[in-house]
Amino acid sequence: MKSSKTFSILFWINTSRAKNNQAEIYARITVDGKRVNISLKRKVNVDHWNISKKRVNGTNAKAKQINSYMDEVYAQLFQIYQDLKFKGELITAQIIKAHYTGEHSDQGKTLKDIMKYHSSKIENTLAPGTIRNY
Repeated sequence: MKSSKTFSILFWINTSRAKNNQAEIYARITVDGKRVNISLKRKVNVDHWNISKKRVNGTNAKAKQINSYMDEVYAQLFQIYQDLKFKGELITAQIIKAHYTGEHSDQGKTLKDIMKYHSSKIENTLAPGTIRNY
């Protein structure tokens, strides 16, 4: 039975924490109903945010720059998802965020990794009864 993951990326601004009518932009990653937010470290005027398009309104240089940056972030997050899917690894919103922010470490071992390690160690040991006493 093949299982499919639901995956989405949404951009939004936190208007409840806006100061001087400037709100921070966030990317929300959702995988199978579990979500995490990533701050993009960019602020936008609340009046210039298009709620339906999830983009900054306008054709000025700053609006184009922010929208372009959001496109890059989207592409990077989607690529991380595709890479994890291709490798057959566990996919969660937290793991995608960790890969994006550089906090992901490969120190966590799967049962498959542990079995492979154990098998390689066993292959390198001597068979019973082959140890000689000097």
